[in-house]
Amino acid sequence: MSCYQPLLPNIHDMDHKKRSAVSLCNVLLTIFGFFFLFFWFSQFHKSHPEDNLELEPIPLRFQRPETTTVEPRTETAATLFPARTTTFDSFQNAFSGFQFTKPIACGKRIVGYYNGWNGQKLSDSQLQKITHLVFAFMRIHKNGTVSFENDEKKSLFLEMKNKAKEVNEEVKVMFSIVGKYNSALFGNLNADFKTRKTLINSIVSFLRENQFDGVDIFWKWPTNQDKANYVFLLRELRQKLQNLDLQNPKILSIVTPSVGLELIDGFHLNGILKYVDFVNVETDRTTGALTGAPAPLFSEIGQYKEFNVDSTMRHLACVTGKPSQLNMGVPFYGRYWKGVEGAVEKGDDMWRTTGEDVATGTVFWRNMEKEGWSKPSATWHQESRTPYIWDAKNRMFLGFENEKSVSEKLKYTIDKNLGGLTIWTLEMDDDVDSLLNAVTTTMSEDCGGSEGLRYQCN
Repeated sequence: MSCYQPLLPNIHDMDHKKRSAVSLCNVLLTIFGFFFLFFWFSQFHKSHPEDNLELEPIPLRFQRPETTTVEPRTETAATLFPARTTTFDSFQNAFSGFQFTKPIACGKRIVGYYNGWNGQKLSDSQLQKITHLVFAFMRIHKNGTVSFENDEKKSLFLEMKNKAKEVNEEVKVMFSIVGKYNSALFGNLNADFKTRKTLINSIVSFLRENQFDGVDIFWKWPTNQDKANYVFLLRELRQKLQNLDLQNPKILSIVTPSVGLELIDGFHLNGILKYVDFVNVETDRTTGALTGAPAPLFSEIGQYKEFNVDSTMRHLACVTGKPSQLNMGVPFYGRYWKGVEGAVEKGDDMWRTTGEDVATGTVFWRNMEKEGWSKPSATWHQESRTPYIWDAKNRMFLGFENEKSVSEKLKYTIDKNLGGLTIWTLEMDDDVDSLLNAVTTTMSEDCGGSEGLRYQCN
């Protein structure tokens, strides 16, 4: 025992040194692990910025104001939806070198959608009078890929694309996706990161393979839950389109609804406008409870007093501060009701109650006479700046657009410094281009003006 006693302290010193070394290693490993996690976390957020993004809420329409002693003021689209700055300023520099497509033809776009109803083709005259031709729609599959609807539509669209380029070298030919019947599927695809990537890649490949100038997204309509994902889609798609051809950037546009008809909770407008060239605004009003024009420029009738083009365009212009990126939608069709009840206001046949059993539908401008509506019998409604036909004997009502109402809309577009008009659809016009000629004639007569917001946004 005494032989080993002197050795015991040395043994304890060795154990102590071993434990110290182990502790030091543990500390170093912990520090290394911390820095590794920090590096991974920062890289992850660079590739997934949507997980760290906050969006501004857009207030609900027609909400009641809080009780106050201040004298109340009249609420309008502009006061309910004041202009605000975007929350996407951190991404703005990513596209600092990108030049958005500028309006042409007297500073205004003339965007014409084309569906190819009944295989009807566009004339040289029509193609020479537009700045953008948009084919609606391409098919979206469940796996996120895009294709022509069928071989017949493929042949028709490509024929019209080639013809457009031959007769009008300045025209931009685009294709539109989604539409009413693909909107639910589109929302699901866009909500998932992987399928959204597949969707974007397929859009770009389809555009490149068929040599289109751009793509239009007609999502009808995104909800509040879709708001952030919609901007992410447009931002990522814009990046892909820009990289596709740096010298000749492709066009990206979307469609928004009218304000009075649909609450636009799913559109973060200022975020969207950073990545799209322009917005096609659908102005069709389909209240169902009253007759009227599909797209009245102005109207003052009860609870529907803001269901008009002016309220919609004013709202969008005031929220964004960018009227030149907004195109006013103009329907080249009418909406009729059969079995109509009495007038809402005495002496005004425009606004009539429709009843529960009323039949309704649409009629192309070119088919009005064929379907029993006499254009010369139309009455001009000065308040809404649109025509209508009231057949008291058969209790039938038709609201529609004619040459005068289309001209009024273009004058409004010029006066308010909007980007232009969007037509739904070109083939609904007649064989002599009556409505389209009204646009081009008015443009040549009333061309002028300077840039700047011309709405009073309080």
